[in-house]
Amino acid sequence: MEQRTASRFGAGDERGAANLIDAAATLRGIAAAGNGRVVPLAMPILNNDRGAGVEMRAAPQHFMTRHGGDYAAGLPERAGYGFSDDVIMLPTHGATHIDALAHVWRDGTMYNGFRATDVTSRGAARCGIDKLGAVATRALFVDFGDDPDFAPDRAIHSADLEARIAAGGIAPEPGDALLIRTGWLRAWRAGAAGKNATAGLHHDCADWIVRSGIALVAADNIAVEVMPSRDPDCAMPLHIAVTRDNGVYLAELLDLEALASLAPRAVMLVIAPLAIKGGVGSPVTPVAIC
Repeated sequence: MEQRTASRFGAGDERGAANLIDAAATLRGIAAAGNGRVVPLAMPILNNDRGAGVEMRAAPQHFMTRHGGDYAAGLPERAGYGFSDDVIMLPTHGATHIDALAHVWRDGTMYNGFRATDVTSRGAARCGIDKLGAVATRALFVDFGDDPDFAPDRAIHSADLEARIAAGGIAPEPGDALLIRTGWLRAWRAGAAGKNATAGLHHDCADWIVRSGIALVAADNIAVEVMPSRDPDCAMPLHIAVTRDNGVYLAELLDLEALASLAPRAVMLVIAPLAIKGGVGSPVTPVAIC
């Protein structure tokens, strides 16, 4: 696949493939929401528990700053009411999340030719998650999780992906998303998979993803792509090919088990990242409607 840094959406663009999610894409999503069944796709955020997240990121911390015990100890209710309050600290990529275009780069260059140095200790001056906004589009549900040849470190090649989508009978259109169930999350929960080897997309899927106009790829694993990488020269070749080179968004650590039980071919996918100014990712609670 040809490497490129200049965006097809013009110089200065910071939204990437999200530009493809137009009114027509959203209306396709609404049409896919046929029965109005709402399925949340986020994993739980647990205090001091990384869950399926990688060890390099801190576990979430959840603190109560006011609670019922304060009142039991003598704090009076004021103005006719009492209340509870809390604080949470967590990595933006530590739970179910979406990557900003500023999340990855190669040779010091990220999406659309912006420099890695545009990301500083103050955040991303370019391509931050605040540039994405809310996503509401059609997503094709592609399920490999129950395949007889499932392996917790399986590489899903482009031929596999294309054949499975063709079998579903719905051709992707520009602005669509993909929801990929690899089966890794279920295996991890069962103690049959680790975090250093995860089923996912092979980097040869990148060309088809871009040619098809896919705006976002989400999966039930740590990185969307297979780990360890099958490219000896790059640890995250799919990230580079789709996000850095073409502005396609990746969302990771989705729980697709409940959705798989419904076996939809397509759904309406709604994802709204937190409006973190300069953030390089955001926790999300994706919702599928089918």
